[in-house]
Amino acid sequence: MTDEVRGARGAYLHVPYCAHRCTYCSFTAVTERESEGGYFQALLREVEARAAEVEGPLETLYLGGGTPSYVAPSLLRSVVERLAARHGFVPDPEITAEANPDDLDEARLVALRASGVNRLSIGVQSTSDGELALLERRHDSSSAIDALRRGARLFPRLSGDLMIGVPGQTRESLRRSTEELLGTGVGHVSVYLLEMEKAPRLVALAKERPELFPDDEETADRWLLVDSLCASAGLARYEVSNWARPGEESRHNLKYWRREPVPGYGVSAHSFDGAVRRASSGSIPEYVRRVGEEGTAFVSESSLSPDEAVREEAMLGLRLAEGIPAELLKRAAATLPASDRERLGDAAAAGLLERARERVRLTTKGVLLSNEVFALLL
Repeated sequence: MTDEVRGARGAYLHVPYCAHRCTYCSFTAVTERESEGGYFQALLREVEARAAEVEGPLETLYLGGGTPSYVAPSLLRSVVERLAARHGFVPDPEITAEANPDDLDEARLVALRASGVNRLSIGVQSTSDGELALLERRHDSSSAIDALRRGARLFPRLSGDLMIGVPGQTRESLRRSTEELLGTGVGHVSVYLLEMEKAPRLVALAKERPELFPDDEETADRWLLVDSLCASAGLARYEVSNWARPGEESRHNLKYWRREPVPGYGVSAHSFDGAVRRASSGSIPEYVRRVGEEGTAFVSESSLSPDEAVREEAMLGLRLAEGIPAELLKRAAATLPASDRERLGDAAAAGLLERARERVRLTTKGVLLSNEVFALLL
């Protein structure tokens, strides 16, 4: 810990259990559940051992995975209650659980709500059965829509995920998926690009059938389509790949983009205390053993220099539609080599950045080419 450390007001908890590992998944997840009881006991111990990292009542808690909706809701409730007993929650906290449609029958939804979860993030990805099959998702279109509609009746905040670049996806099928998702009443939409680096079967398919995958220009057009559809439904883009009705933005994820401290509990979880980032073991047995012996399972840590921290703050802030103070970008630019500082100026001249009063933000063109801007600040 350093003098820069600030107490956290949000927490992340990793639940590594899934009914099935999808072909594109790169997260720490397992399908066996024999370790479940011991794992949640270790989580409770870690929460106690790291209590000093949280300052005051929690504003947000994010249960990610894996698939939190796959495990018994009573296990999730045990951790929520432990955090409530140890730290408390502010009035109307945001407690999010990721979920898959195939887990969400009525009884499971009711139990999740009773466990304290008040925001559900459902991984839909597509409402085309053919596209879902290629992704090895267990649900079909109708079950996804049913889960979203049931979720909307029980949860005050509901988010749905979509994916761009699914093999065989067309602009029209993406339009249908987006319109059907929005039609269920979700107040938040997250959109991801299919990443194939850890999906050998999809890499092989792309080599054999390249016409099934969009090029960069088509990918950009599909993002613009989603942006237009969400805006028409009253969901404004507030981050590069996230749209929400006013007041339904992900309060937890905003902490990451604003570089606020968040402790991460569980296997492979990452923590940030305002100065140092730490990662826990990616092995469930090792995580359980080390937490039992030491209270934590950190296996690595890293920190940034003051100049690097300023650039990271600028880069993360530019992901947000609100942008960053112009003064912050000026300070970040001052830490760059002259050549990169000039390239950052070129990006503004090319219409990737715009100034609005005393803030700087990405233009729509800048969002589509955001990696070019971010690369200068990394």
